[in-house]
Amino acid sequence: MLGVADQHESPRPEPGPNLPEKSRTAEVVDAEVVDSEVVETDAPARPQQSADDAEFRQYQQFLEFQKFREWQQSQGGDVAVPPPAAPPAAKPQDPKKAWWKRALGLLRYKLVRRLIYLLLALLLLNYLYNSLMTSWFGSTGGDTGTGTGGIPADSVPMKARTPADAVLDVYNLLRGDDPTKTCALFDDTGKAGFASAHQAPDCATATRQLHEQITNPGPYANPDLEDNAVTIADQEAQVLGCRVHVTGGPRLGTFKLTKQPDGGWAISAYALQAESCGG
Repeated sequence: MLGVADQHESPRPEPGPNLPEKSRTAEVVDAEVVDSEVVETDAPARPQQSADDAEFRQYQQFLEFQKFREWQQSQGGDVAVPPPAAPPAAKPQDPKKAWWKRALGLLRYKLVRRLIYLLLALLLLNYLYNSLMTSWFGSTGGDTGTGTGGIPADSVPMKARTPADAVLDVYNLLRGDDPTKTCALFDDTGKAGFASAHQAPDCATATRQLHEQITNPGPYANPDLEDNAVTIADQEAQVLGCRVHVTGGPRLGTFKLTKQPDGGWAISAYALQAESCGG
């Protein structure tokens, strides 16, 4: 039986190139395993270093986003709006100076100061000129003694330049609204003599009494003096009332005048006189 069996069995192949041996089979198995590992190794996979770089970039982006959100919240809104550019600082302007300060600033110029000095000098000369003209001619209508005008009725009397002017001033002031101004033409002795001659307690009362007797103020303020009505001897003069022609009011008496240190004439005595001088 054993022999029969042996005849029906296929002869065991000899090892050859087409029939690998057991050891060859093991090597094939090992090769398949190695091949499998190689296939797995060749499969696409991220290197460890690339994953770290991606995470680092994500982390940097996260930090930038956090900073952006903090800045956005500090601006008070959810929409990011770039901060507006600051406008250029305006140049500070000096407040407008007052007009008097600007005027004072002109004084730093020498020409302006000279013009001001010249103007002040002209004003002073004009004032002095007017004062002299008033004292010489302002109290009468002129220097002829003929009574052509006279001073205003309410003006302040000044010492006359001539004895004739002094007498004309008396007539002119007596016709004014305030005849008591006439007393300024007298010195103390002349005031007493004038009051006594007109039977008045003082000069002011005498002037008011004479003022009430004036019927025509215009002509009364301009009496006519004869050529020989005035006599002058050194520092004294006399004006005879009888040689003074008066209309529109009472005729006055004779005046005695004394020249004052300032060159004017003041009435120092007064006396009534007859209507006619005689001779």
